[in-house]
Amino acid sequence: MKDPLVRRFASKPDGSPGKLSRRVWIIGLGGCMIPIWVGCRRKVAMAARPPLLDELAARLEASVMETEAQCLELVAKVADAYGRLQELSEGRDLSEYAVSAEGVVYRPDAIASGEPAVFVSGAVPMSPEIEAVVLATEAVDPGLKSVVEEHLPVVQAYYNDRHSFNRIYPPFDVLIQYPAGMIIPDYNFYYLADARHNPDRTAVWVNEPYVDPAGRGWMVSCVAPVYVGDQLEGVCGLDITIEALVRELDLEKENRFFLLLAEDGTVVATGEAMIQVLRLPPLKNHRYVDTVRSDIFRSGHYNLLKNSSAEIRSMGREVLAPGCSQAELNLDDRRWAVHVRDIRHLRWKMLAFSVME
Repeated sequence: MKDPLVRRFASKPDGSPGKLSRRVWIIGLGGCMIPIWVGCRRKVAMAARPPLLDELAARLEASVMETEAQCLELVAKVADAYGRLQELSEGRDLSEYAVSAEGVVYRPDAIASGEPAVFVSGAVPMSPEIEAVVLATEAVDPGLKSVVEEHLPVVQAYYNDRHSFNRIYPPFDVLIQYPAGMIIPDYNFYYLADARHNPDRTAVWVNEPYVDPAGRGWMVSCVAPVYVGDQLEGVCGLDITIEALVRELDLEKENRFFLLLAEDGTVVATGEAMIQVLRLPPLKNHRYVDTVRSDIFRSGHYNLLKNSSAEIRSMGREVLAPGCSQAELNLDDRRWAVHVRDIRHLRWKMLAFSVME
């Protein structure tokens, strides 16, 4: 039986939820009932929800779904190459490839010819099996090129084999960018698609910004596994740089008060205006001073839950609460209305900030 006092404040006369149904009541000093809010608080006199928020979120979600479809198409092309491994490699050798002093097999004319770069790191000794895979997957080159050239905002497409062989477009100098002996399955853009992390064998997202070992700075990736029977042969991937996201959503100019937030509170992308408001370090691209030998993620300085401002931390917790659609930020004598939209496939939040009168 519900306590009459709680019933009075939490329900309407007909028993349906009342105005305070989102509150939890506690006993305060003197026996008074004190309400506390749970999750996303209701706001009074909240600014109108910007129509552009739903438009931008829908555009991003459509792009995400299209990227997943393109990644799975690439998987089908690679799987077909494995199915015709003997046919595509028989009577051929790696004479068009070169071997570096460190034992890396690569395509020396990739940049000049505009063909995908090839990198066999040497972490697994070269064998007839690996040689056949390198030759057979040349059939995938047109698919890698078409995804990047025809599908914005994808900037990079690749296939990574379990033997630490990488085929990637657009081409670059792999000997400078990659370390010899690189163990590709140790990187998130490979292992997040493996059987342990992705038992459904579908397209998944590396949704926390990381530094691209291929030299394109901060990015997120859509990856999908290639199986032959029950053997994971490798992983296809499509990369979207954070710079491309900012440009695609116009976060520097027209939509400068919008922000993309990862599920752990890390700022994925925003413009200079919100960087200053939220007291974040500049979101500069990664400066490469050495090859990337392991996963590198954004530091806690870009996490709203670790911000130096208690108000920003509180707002961050609020917008990340399940079901939250609006919040408020009181900062530097300004009241900001914060409207929230889920980007479900990426498990991100899109936030729109507007000053309240």
